[in-house]
Amino acid sequence: MTALSRYAFFLALLVAVSHAAHAGVDCSGSHGGFRFQTEDSWTGSDKLAHFGVSVPFGAIGGWLARDTDHPVIYGTLIGTVPGFLKEALDGTCRTDGFSYKDLFADALGALTGAWLTHWAVTFSHASHGQTFGLRYNNVF
Repeated sequence: MTALSRYAFFLALLVAVSHAAHAGVDCSGSHGGFRFQTEDSWTGSDKLAHFGVSVPFGAIGGWLARDTDHPVIYGTLIGTVPGFLKEALDGTCRTDGFSYKDLFADALGALTGAWLTHWAVTFSHASHGQTFGLRYNNVF
């Protein structure tokens, strides 16, 4: 499998998981205009859900960006895209709105996933094959 086909596969997987994770988007009202949500709390119960859903996206993004100079930064950006798209959709709902607080929780979850992938997962390419595994350091 070529590198391009692997990237395409994981991009398709990211989109599929994104759709499945945010399938519960509730926009019971009609769409129109763009609104910002101003009444949500930083400690709302949905912030943990946004964080938890974004961790695997950040991990996938970190894996996709593993060969770059800044895999955690790029992984965070890739992992935040599904949450941003969901918030943009919420912004068009008449009963909801774009929440920068939810987007912050998404970005924090994606950062956590990308950092954990960069820190704990090892990738090695050699002439005889590839190695994928977990690594750890006993120094903190």
